[in-house]
Amino acid sequence: MGTSASSTGPNNKSPLVPSWAEQGDPVTTEPASGTDGDDQAGSDNDQPDNQNNDIDNDKVQQEIGGSPTAVPPPNRFASARRAFGKYAQSGGSSSDLRSSLKSYSKKGSGGGKSTSRRLASGITAGSGLLGVMRGDTVTVNSQSLSLGDLSGLSTDQAIDKIATHLAPDNADSDAVRIALDYALEEALPDTEEFDPNCFTDEVIQEAIGCYLTDLIFQDVVEGMGRAWFHVEPASKHHQMEVELRELIKVITQEKLDKVTDGNPSSISKDNITKIQADAIAMTVDEWESFDD
Repeated sequence: MGTSASSTGPNNKSPLVPSWAEQGDPVTTEPASGTDGDDQAGSDNDQPDNQNNDIDNDKVQQEIGGSPTAVPPPNRFASARRAFGKYAQSGGSSSDLRSSLKSYSKKGSGGGKSTSRRLASGITAGSGLLGVMRGDTVTVNSQSLSLGDLSGLSTDQAIDKIATHLAPDNADSDAVRIALDYALEEALPDTEEFDPNCFTDEVIQEAIGCYLTDLIFQDVVEGMGRAWFHVEPASKHHQMEVELRELIKVITQEKLDKVTDGNPSSISKDNITKIQADAIAMTVDEWESFDD
């Protein structure tokens, strides 16, 4: 899933929160007709989660609260890219990587809350991902999908169908699709045929954690831009991406566990927006505590 070498990344005039992260088509989640959501998902959700739920980027922004920084700080990527360039040239020094993430959180990304705002399209799609995994019907652009539609498919086909259905129709489409693919490939059992009953609470939390990990990972990769060009030989790109993603994953899973109080069954369509936004913000803010 390498994405590093193809982009020079945003510049200092790029907005912290692009316009498409503030608007977009809604994702509607409702109980699947003629099915028992608890049985379908292999879950025990005892919550009053039986009403329709619409979420879009505007609602995500409202959930996050506050107001985005109007004017990005000058040269906000300079220190992060400089440290990341050293990481690329050094053969993978973890101290340089951590220094880069620390600078990226403080300046380049605008902090955790701004990162959550920037990833609003992903958070909206993530609410739909939870709906599918919980056995609900999820509608995007007048097209609906539920677990029943995935019966008889291979696991790879089911993953592709979910990712294609939930990817937004905006500039974040590829990033969200890649994150959905990664999350489901990591979390689902390694079986040829897709099992609609595989989504236990533990699988659901693992999928959400991997999904948020990859959204954040891609944001960092994009933000570092041309600093990746320092990597020689090119074969080192994959090794560095693995190390970067694993570092992000450890922290993201820890923060997700914290915001759910260690109870995967507590994740519902009523709180999934806040859970995602909080986990993203807490992960990025954690980087500021890294030692220089």
